Amino acid sequence: MPKTGWKYTKQAPNKGSTNMLKKSNASSKPNRRAPKKGDSNMRSSDTINRLKMYNNGKAIRNKEGTIVGGQFMMGDRAGDREITASTGRIQPDRRWFGNTRVVGQTELDKFREEMTSKVADPYSVVLKRKKLPMGLLQDAAIMHQEGNVKSGLLTNEPFEHTFGKGSRRKRVKLDQLLVGRTSVYDEQIDHDGKTKKDTLNYEPSIEGKAQVVEQKPESDEAGYAAIFAAAQKSKDTYDTVNNREGIVPWGRDSNLTKTEGEGVDWRHEKKADLFLKGQSKRIWGEFYKVVDCSDVILHVIDARNVPGTRCTMIEKHIAKNAPHKHLVFVLNKIDLVPNWVAKRWIGELSAVRPTIAFHASMTHAFGKGALISLLRQFGKLHSDKKQISVGVIGYPNVGKSSVINTLISKKSCKVAPIPGETKIWQYITLFKNIYLIDCPGVVVDTAGDTEEDSVLKGVVRAERLENPEDFVPPILEVVRREHVAAQYGLAKDGDDTWEDHIDLLEKIAKKSGRLRKGGDPCLRSAAIYMINDFQRGRLPHFVAPPELKEEKAEAPSTSSATLPGIKGVKQNLEEIEEKEFNKKDEQKADEDVVSESESEEEEEPEQPTKKKSKTVIASGDWD
Repeated sequence: MPKTGWKYTKQAPNKGSTNMLKKSNASSKPNRRAPKKGDSNMRSSDTINRLKMYNNGKAIRNKEGTIVGGQFMMGDRAGDREITASTGRIQPDRRWFGNTRVVGQTELDKFREEMTSKVADPYSVVLKRKKLPMGLLQDAAIMHQEGNVKSGLLTNEPFEHTFGKGSRRKRVKLDQLLVGRTSVYDEQIDHDGKTKKDTLNYEPSIEGKAQVVEQKPESDEAGYAAIFAAAQKSKDTYDTVNNREGIVPWGRDSNLTKTEGEGVDWRHEKKADLFLKGQSKRIWGEFYKVVDCSDVILHVIDARNVPGTRCTMIEKHIAKNAPHKHLVFVLNKIDLVPNWVAKRWIGELSAVRPTIAFHASMTHAFGKGALISLLRQFGKLHSDKKQISVGVIGYPNVGKSSVINTLISKKSCKVAPIPGETKIWQYITLFKNIYLIDCPGVVVDTAGDTEEDSVLKGVVRAERLENPEDFVPPILEVVRREHVAAQYGLAKDGDDTWEDHIDLLEKIAKKSGRLRKGGDPCLRSAAIYMINDFQRGRLPHFVAPPELKEEKAEAPSTSSATLPGIKGVKQNLEEIEEKEFNKKDEQKADEDVVSESESEEEEEPEQPTKKKSKTVIASGDWD
């Protein structure tokens, strides 16, 4: 096929009336050229613009006939004119001629008081925080707080030192970071930088007003006593500041032990790496990811050991660094404790945060509807967001992944009765606007937990213990003798019962067939078997809740964190399917409680109810 085109045929294009660069003379062009010859009845520019208005100004309708567009609906046009600086108009409002929107100090004080009460209320939600002048409200409250320990912004950074010709270089001021920790040397210096007197033996100390050691003590004993007193006072001051700032020691150096021998010395107790699970930087990194990405945080707590599995450091961190996030307590595994224990703990925790009683199960769950209803309420509170994220945090082996699987009614997260099954965080879709985030279990070693406490909390796997037999006596101190005998089919009294934990492990090993060569009982296997039963709920136990008055328990139910039209969340704890225990043990426990309460009523008839409740808690009976 021959090639065509002027490049090949050497024929240039016609530059006559068909030139593309020439302006068009179409009838829709208002600035077209008039022809030299022919009809002179041409449309004027006004006529062309009017016809364009007829065509372009029509309303655009959808299939139902509703007007959805058109030139007259454009926000930047008024009729057929575009709104500009010259053609635009100002809204007629008398507020343009009055004062601007200002607020006085009286209104700020009133708003600050109301805001403080609402923020402190766990059942109130502050909406649109970004539109509130939180900086103006908090700066005045921080000024001269606690005896001028904390100062305002202008006290630390004067205006003339920050802007203008006298501005100084931006440097970190350690005296602002170490607030309230001035030394004696600082008191001897004027504001001009001149030293008053140098008669003291200066020892740089960060704590506040430490005792200064004299240059020449009367004796060596007095000198050592003064040094010890100064160090002790420095430690007390650090503890006070740390508690106030929410800084708590945790990790490898959290436990202090007193050395034996000559002199008094305190050293950090070295923990084995096995008992440091859940405290690594990787785990804490995953935890902070979940906290940062979550709008609502579910703190899952084991109902059997509420004080041990409640992370107070995490609560302080969220209250200080992320107060806009909602923290909710989920009291899981309530089927493993009596109803009165669950009620007491719910009343205790509800005074601090909203609390939901929960039993994770794919078939017989409890609290699922209440928790979903609460999450839907948070979704309506944040209707300006397309979706909200709900992070699930807590200690290892408290049932975080089981709670998520119960909510979505399918096995989406890997679950196991051993700690450390969840390795990384993951997103799970609950609804189209609510997402759940599963988090690995974190261990906060703020209370200085011992190795026995870590095992009883379920943080450590029993099969990885070097000597699991050593952790059986703490279990026997918590679990009643009747429950141990009923679990392993042993006699609780008489000649056939056990004397100590070694004898008990031998009987359990022989009963379950855990034997070595020659028929010797395997104590290690029996101890692991017993520890697993304790962690997985086969051996009933619980930490006694504090005494709670009825009016205090009912107080949180009067207030609600709901919007108008949203029903409050209520739970009936009588519907909990408790674990079946020995009927004889329960009857005996009831008789003991009744007999003890009657005897105490005869001695002190003025306070019968209070004594009865104390007896129930102290005895630990499964009523």
